[in-house]
Amino acid sequence: MLLPFPLRSALAGLILLAALLAPLPAAAQGLLPASPAPAAEEAPAISPGQAVERLLDVLRDDAARAALIARLEAESAGAPSPAAAEEPPPETVAQRLAAATAEAAGSVADQFSRVGREFGRLRLVVERVTPEEFAANRLEALALLLTIASTILVHSGLGVAVARLARRLTPPIGAGFAPRARGAGAVFAARVATVAAAWLVGYALAALVFGTDGRPSDAQSLYLNAFALFGLFRAALRLLIGPEADFEPVLSALAPGAQRVIYGHLRAVMGTVIQGFLFLVPLAQIWVGFAAARSLRTLIITVAAVMALVAIRGIARTLDQARGDRAGAAQRQHEAGAAMAEGAQSVWRRLWPPLGVAYVLYSWFIAVSQPSLVEEIVLLGTLYSAAGLGLLLVAMKLLRAAPGLRAPLPRGLLAAVPRLGPRADRIAAALGWALAVLLGAIAVVLVVEGWGWADIGAILSQPGVEAALWSLASAALVALGAAAVWAVVASWIDNRLALDLPGRNVSARSRTLLALFRNAFTVAIAILATMITLSQLGIDIAPLLAGAGVIGLAIGFGSQKLVQDIITGIFIQLENAMNEGDVVGVAGITGSVEKITIRSVRLRTLDGAAHVVPFSSVDTVSNLSRDYAYHVAEIGAAYKDKVSDVKAAMEEAFVRLSAEGFDADILEPLEMHGVTALGDSAVNVRARIKTRPGKQWALGRRYTELLKEVMDERGLEIPFPHQQLVLPPGLLPKPERTEKETG
Repeated sequence: MLLPFPLRSALAGLILLAALLAPLPAAAQGLLPASPAPAAEEAPAISPGQAVERLLDVLRDDAARAALIARLEAESAGAPSPAAAEEPPPETVAQRLAAATAEAAGSVADQFSRVGREFGRLRLVVERVTPEEFAANRLEALALLLTIASTILVHSGLGVAVARLARRLTPPIGAGFAPRARGAGAVFAARVATVAAAWLVGYALAALVFGTDGRPSDAQSLYLNAFALFGLFRAALRLLIGPEADFEPVLSALAPGAQRVIYGHLRAVMGTVIQGFLFLVPLAQIWVGFAAARSLRTLIITVAAVMALVAIRGIARTLDQARGDRAGAAQRQHEAGAAMAEGAQSVWRRLWPPLGVAYVLYSWFIAVSQPSLVEEIVLLGTLYSAAGLGLLLVAMKLLRAAPGLRAPLPRGLLAAVPRLGPRADRIAAALGWALAVLLGAIAVVLVVEGWGWADIGAILSQPGVEAALWSLASAALVALGAAAVWAVVASWIDNRLALDLPGRNVSARSRTLLALFRNAFTVAIAILATMITLSQLGIDIAPLLAGAGVIGLAIGFGSQKLVQDIITGIFIQLENAMNEGDVVGVAGITGSVEKITIRSVRLRTLDGAAHVVPFSSVDTVSNLSRDYAYHVAEIGAAYKDKVSDVKAAMEEAFVRLSAEGFDADILEPLEMHGVTALGDSAVNVRARIKTRPGKQWALGRRYTELLKEVMDERGLEIPFPHQQLVLPPGLLPKPERTEKETG
């Protein structure tokens, strides 16, 4: 029953009022009658009478009425309710980003203020160094100077002998990597021995001569340690690049001028770092104090950072100037591989200077602002970065040398299967590229691990990552094994098909079947290797196989002509109807068979045109070069000549043909058939010659030529079609008489 409009409006207002009263504040709810049970246990609805009673209770109470009015006004104006105003609104993404940015900016400002304070402490070095300090350490400073002088003199004297040895071991210009490596290794060992000898002499003099209690002082020990480490670094650096590359063996193939610049920059930077941190800073802490040592460390760090930035710029310019000739020579030697290596090196040339600048600035900032984290962050990151850089350089070298890699196959195997060498070399080049990519990935992992950007160990130890790595490794091994098997089988087939080997006589049937087997084997091993590789990568190949079956069925229904081609081709091969090199007639085309696939045959006709005939168009195969052949000579003789004379001429031409060297291609004597027909103008005499397959055309042309010569010699006429007009005597025109006859 439909209620009147005023009553319906009143009920709707009561229900809305009840809904609004539910979340009133606690003060207003306390003025209302309390519910005896929770809302979940109340009746699903209230009667209109109960709603009116509750509304009257609220209106009678002043506080509840005021709260209700405030709530209704807030709802009508869109303002939050008092309950909602008590809860703080959730932070937006922009607010959280602003807070994080402010916190980071404050942290950076804090660090820069700390850097400023460190530079402010540099004056303590001057303030603490007084004449009394010098007087207190005068004897120890003198002993230290004598130790420094003795080690330098011994090292310089032995360095002259090492330089002479280096000149003798320098390989000639253009020598390969192996001679350079042998010479550089020997010179490196000599330099290490030189550093060790100088260190031992300095230690002995410091302990026995310059010392007071039979052992070196702390300052002398600091210097000797720094001297040994710096000497080993210089020896290792000169193993790679040398300031005099023309007169000493080095591993690098850069121009000597470029090596001199790079060596000078790196030696200066590392000398400042090693001597400063291992010798000068600890010495200042011993003689002057901790505050002065800390200020001196800040100064050394800043000087080393500036020198490093200058070195990055100088080395980048030097490498850009020295790279042109080497890149061009490599590109001429291995076009495709050099292009790939040149592209990778071009990217690296653009990346490493800004990366180096960022590394120097970050290391300087950490070392100045948080010196306690230098060993944990900078030193460890530097070591890992150096290892990663070494691997990256090896990867670049391998990427450039990959096209020229040769597979180390035994000579006996290469002699037995000569065509295996190029395929194995291509596999070796692919392995070189893959190994270069792997080394590059390991270099990136080392850098990330060293600087603490990610815990690579924890990531690799996860079961999913470990399984994925093993899957990649197994898939790579499957692909490598499939490539090796294909190379061996394809090379063996090519070796079997080779016609230029001594003592090799490959039949046409063998060539056809081996070529078809090579194509089928290539397709089969490619599909099999792809499926197994996908399976090793964790991809379920069952849907792929099912999909391939459905697609194959669809192709079978949709391309019946293709299926007919393949089936007809299979039966043609089973019946050995044609092989490569045969002369056949198929689909109205006669020519030599150049190539047979499972679907078609390619013929080369006499005019040089290549015809590809699908097997579905082949109804009959006429093989003109199977087992043996015949040259059929059908000669037309004049009626006036004797048949016996014509036969004798044909026999004579056959004898002359055999005497000219064609007897190896003639299988039987001339087979004379005799007169086959009496034509309109000639008597047809036929004979045939049985020849080896494919020799009937050349032999027939020469036989026809010789027969023409013999018939000309014997006066035998070779008739040709002509017409003779014979008229009765009465129809002949009368000859005109001459003037003599009429006179």
